[in-house]
Amino acid sequence: MTPGEIVQFSELDAAGFLPGSRESGAAFLERVKRSKEAHEEFDRRLEASGSLDVFDAFTVNSGDRIAPELVDEAAQKTLSRYGFAVRHVPGFYLSRAVGLLWGGCMLGDPESGFSVFLLRNVFRSQRKFLNYRREELLAHELCHSARQSLNDTVLEEYFAYQMSSSVLQRYLGNCFITDWDALGFVLPVLLLPVVEMVKALWLPDFPVWIFWLLAAVYPAFLFSRNFWSRRVVNRARRTVQAAGAVNGEAVLFRCTFRELQQLGRMSGSEARQWMLLAAQDSPRWAVIVNRFFTVEQKNYEN
Repeated sequence: MTPGEIVQFSELDAAGFLPGSRESGAAFLERVKRSKEAHEEFDRRLEASGSLDVFDAFTVNSGDRIAPELVDEAAQKTLSRYGFAVRHVPGFYLSRAVGLLWGGCMLGDPESGFSVFLLRNVFRSQRKFLNYRREELLAHELCHSARQSLNDTVLEEYFAYQMSSSVLQRYLGNCFITDWDALGFVLPVLLLPVVEMVKALWLPDFPVWIFWLLAAVYPAFLFSRNFWSRRVVNRARRTVQAAGAVNGEAVLFRCTFRELQQLGRMSGSEARQWMLLAAQDSPRWAVIVNRFFTVEQKNYEN
């Protein structure tokens, strides 16, 4: 990679186009080109028709588009913590009926590079709904938009939930990584009243304690997994700080879970050597070293 290419990659990274975990420079630029073209085509079609179907799941209207200044408010939060500001992904208020506790979501297509985020319609006039804050929810979804290129879901919710002002959300956000996690958490609890009724009416000797155990086991698994995942991040954070990163959180955000595990086992000097070696072949690590380490650290020699 030439210095000019690294500067170009760094500018794209700052705009929320993060190089993929195993992506070459040419593949990265091609993906960014497809993404920009997909978003430009979406804007042209929306302007022409006034409404469009998104991923055959939702219909968005031009009048429901989230104002750029609100997106920028969220982008400033991600810029401050993670060093990127996404402004190319369109956002819309969703006026159709949604779940009682639903606040918003991000939908993306890895093939075309197109993404869109949706917010509950109440945020059109309110900054807060239940425990959601509009700018935090937008920033949360922008994190998903940027980090999807890594294709690494283990800590996806962890990084997104760091946008929250709630200590509890920041700590527990990564408990639910997949839809199965939520189902495994809720289903045994929902079965308990049914089992108690069966015991009371028909089977007095039915071993209800088994279902109480099941109701406790999966939450215990989720909390345990979250604890160990956070431990991996904290160990890697100490290493990155010892290596002298000017924005350690931005470095962690761009790492895969396996890389964070590796960094957590290194000293600061070992991590600098490892990152400099990785930067020779990887656009992602070239960007990380270029953007988040000083000139002296980039030129570090043992």
